[in-house]
Amino acid sequence: MNEQTDRLELADTGGTLELRNQLEQMRKDAAEEIARLNRKLAEREYAMESTVSSATERQAMQQELTTLRHSLGERGKTLDRITGECRRLEDELEDRHQEADALKNEVQRKETSLKAARDELQRLRRQMAEIQEQSVDIAAVIHQAQNPNLLPLPPVDLSTPPRVVPQVISFSAGLLSGLAVIAVVAVFLWGGISLELPRFWERTTSSVGEAEPVAVEAVPASERPEEEVTLIPAVSVGPPAEPPPTLRDRLRGGSLGPTMAVLAGGTFRMGQNSMGGGDSGPEHEVRVPPFLIGVYEVTFQQYDGFARATGRPLPEAFGWGRGTRPVVAVSWSDAQAYADWLTRQTGKRYRLPSEAEWEFAARAGVRSSYPWGFSMERGKALCFDCGSQWDNRSTAPVGSFAPSAFGLYDTAGNVLEWVADCYTASYDGAPADGRARVDGGCTNRVARGGAFNKPAASMKTHVRAKFLPESRLNMLGFRVARDP
Repeated sequence: MNEQTDRLELADTGGTLELRNQLEQMRKDAAEEIARLNRKLAEREYAMESTVSSATERQAMQQELTTLRHSLGERGKTLDRITGECRRLEDELEDRHQEADALKNEVQRKETSLKAARDELQRLRRQMAEIQEQSVDIAAVIHQAQNPNLLPLPPVDLSTPPRVVPQVISFSAGLLSGLAVIAVVAVFLWGGISLELPRFWERTTSSVGEAEPVAVEAVPASERPEEEVTLIPAVSVGPPAEPPPTLRDRLRGGSLGPTMAVLAGGTFRMGQNSMGGGDSGPEHEVRVPPFLIGVYEVTFQQYDGFARATGRPLPEAFGWGRGTRPVVAVSWSDAQAYADWLTRQTGKRYRLPSEAEWEFAARAGVRSSYPWGFSMERGKALCFDCGSQWDNRSTAPVGSFAPSAFGLYDTAGNVLEWVADCYTASYDGAPADGRARVDGGCTNRVARGGAFNKPAASMKTHVRAKFLPESRLNMLGFRVARDP
């Protein structure tokens, strides 16, 4: 299986590498040609200034200079195209390597699981043989005890089917059934089918209506952070039976805006009290009115369209690719400008979500530390140590991981997300109605959600980060909100 994977990797990358080498050689040739033309242009300009005496000669020299400048411009454009294609191929080659690594890991995991299942099957076979021997001996003793006048039973040859009492036969049949179950489990493991235990989310009470019983996820106390051992029941609508509806507004040019989830709002407990202090407390009750929030983080494709339409510079992509990857290297003002542009394009009020709205959406009706539960689970998100192929290397295309109960993607990990609030070191005096907090001078703005190069603990739904509003970093992006 590993040989097949290696051949697949070579087949995938061989053509790309050859084309990349060809384009690199073309780029070098074009660069040399541009350098030659620059030298020739400089020589002509010098000759024109020092040696040309007649008007006719001067006009001829000027025409030649114009031709050279045009040729130089065309060669420069060609070089830019070749350089861009080389970068694209480098990104594609890196993606192929990542896919090959993921495939190798999956094959290795399946082979390990199959070996473990085979070892277990062999162990049970040996155990059944030992039990059969013991069962025959016991049957002989019972038979002798029930018939004392009979001679002792002769030793039994296990090469032939033993004559045992019906109970022993029934016991052996049960073991055979167990072996069949083990074989089925081995097939499931090889097929990559995983069985998950039910997850019991904490149900909470609604702000309107009667209280419901609270169910807390069964997590051993030794695995929970100290401040999470004693849970405070939340007042909330709880996780929905199905994800909320979504919509997309049409822009003036006819294209569609971001996909927005329509959230009904509700009352929840924001933040978390910690014995060690920190800026995520005190925990307090907030009532969030209905609002809409982006299902995905804003992508390069979406932001680049806005930047081109408004004449703004395109943000840096750091060689990871643009398209459906989340836009990064945008300041708080850049993010707000994009939301304002959507407002003008759609006639609906777009904006950055408030910190309360963001946390309400990220919690998705539960009180756990992550959208999926109280403990970190590998492969659920992208962070420094999340176990994904992009960990601490780059962002991932939006929607690469499973959504939350609200149908939102990447509220944990991938990139940190700007919110509307000014940063204050605690929630003392924070609004209780879901509005953004804009007091305190706004020296720093808040960002939430963790990032590809941040540890898993930074993705917890209550954790806050602060940045100068003009920060443009490779792990800092945003998603938008909208009034109903």
